Amino acid sequence: MDGNRSWRHPGYVAVLDLVAARAGLLPPSCPPAAMDGIDRAMARAGLADFDAYLARLVQDAAALDDLLVELTIGETYFFRTPEHFDFVRHEVLGDLARRRGPEHVVRMWSAGCASGEEPYSLAVLLLEEGYGHRMEVRGTDISRAALARSHLASYGEWSLRGPQADRMRPFLNLEGKRYVLMPEVRERVRFGYLNLAEDTWPSALSGIWGLDVIFCRNVLIYFNRPTIEAVARRLHASLAEGGYLIPGPSDPPLYEHAPFESILTDWGVVYRRPVTSDAPHPRSRPALTPPPLPPVTPPRLPRPAPPLPAPPVPPAPAASSEDLDGARQALTRGDWLEAARRAGALQEDPAAAARGVRALANLDAQAAVRACAEATTRHPLAVELRYLEALLLMGLGRLPEAERATRQALYLEPSLAVAQLMMGHLLRRQGDPVGAARAFRTAESLCATLPSDTPVPLADGDRAGRLAEVARAERLRLEAPEETH
Repeated sequence: MDGNRSWRHPGYVAVLDLVAARAGLLPPSCPPAAMDGIDRAMARAGLADFDAYLARLVQDAAALDDLLVELTIGETYFFRTPEHFDFVRHEVLGDLARRRGPEHVVRMWSAGCASGEEPYSLAVLLLEEGYGHRMEVRGTDISRAALARSHLASYGEWSLRGPQADRMRPFLNLEGKRYVLMPEVRERVRFGYLNLAEDTWPSALSGIWGLDVIFCRNVLIYFNRPTIEAVARRLHASLAEGGYLIPGPSDPPLYEHAPFESILTDWGVVYRRPVTSDAPHPRSRPALTPPPLPPVTPPRLPRPAPPLPAPPVPPAPAASSEDLDGARQALTRGDWLEAARRAGALQEDPAAAARGVRALANLDAQAAVRACAEATTRHPLAVELRYLEALLLMGLGRLPEAERATRQALYLEPSLAVAQLMMGHLLRRQGDPVGAARAFRTAESLCATLPSDTPVPLADGDRAGRLAEVARAERLRLEAPEETH
């Protein structure tokens, strides 16, 4: 196929168009690598003609699955991104025990499990926490070859390269140069084929329903927007009330597409299906026993119609002098919540709440911090509120807390130059000159990409040119060698 090695060749274009239509994948970010993948898949199919290969893809689901594996990256290892597993250990399991009782069987799903390291890591976590037979762990993938490797459960050192992979070693037997997983873990995970882009789930038949935890990490990055919207709705429908969805750090936001609660942590966002009823949960089933099926497969939940665009919310007026007087009086009485209400810090619109926090900060910084914390609980993805919280905490000398709030703001908006500048100051004051210099350098670079007279977001009117000079001066101070005396 050397003669067809132009990315604009109609054969490659037709294959990618079909993949977009059938599997919802985005156009490839690296066309040469995608062409190589298509060539390999065609060679395995024994075909060199694009028309014949397109016909095969339409007729043979296995051929399409084989191609999709070439166009995505199945990168995994045991306990990859340990923060996610720590969140399950320290937050999720305790919450489930409180809400559903000590005998509840925890149900987890690894969506896009590749060769199985992720669901096996979840099973080991539950074993470590004493869940024994009170667990159901499922792994699904579009690659039948990867699922075969998952069933085999034989791994090399490359699967043990993560910082917490040693947690797996007590459950592995060394056989030659391979590590084979012990039956006590293998028997607790069920694997199955599933194409997330297809409207075949949630389903009691496949076990993808009523889940407590879903790991769907670094899968949605490959999907186009309509597919992301549909998958987000199905992920929400697959969770039990109060269940948690843990995405990858690069995955697109999902809160716009399904009614998730968003929980912002130091390392990223976790989504939760809200608890809408206090009705008792069904009695837990024994682990590894399939749920009883109704006489017929239950119909899939209807896909909700796209919501109509909400009318623009007019900006809330700034607090009047009368409101501020009332806020002062409330603070004198020690009623910070009433003061926050008077100042407007409890508005339902996050921008209005931020204005209220700023107004309250002019009266009492401590009250403003508390009001800001309350506002961020209601608006966890509001960057301005996170930044204001960091600013207030830094002013009060609460530097570790300010650093945490700054990192959360930067997670939500990595290009926020004022937050990078603040991070530099915080790290320098906490004795990390290398990290501080890095933050100042990033702030300088971000400001340098803008015209010098452009106002910088959340900088209260400061211009890009001036802030770039400030960041550069701070960086040079840190990088300059100390004078010898």
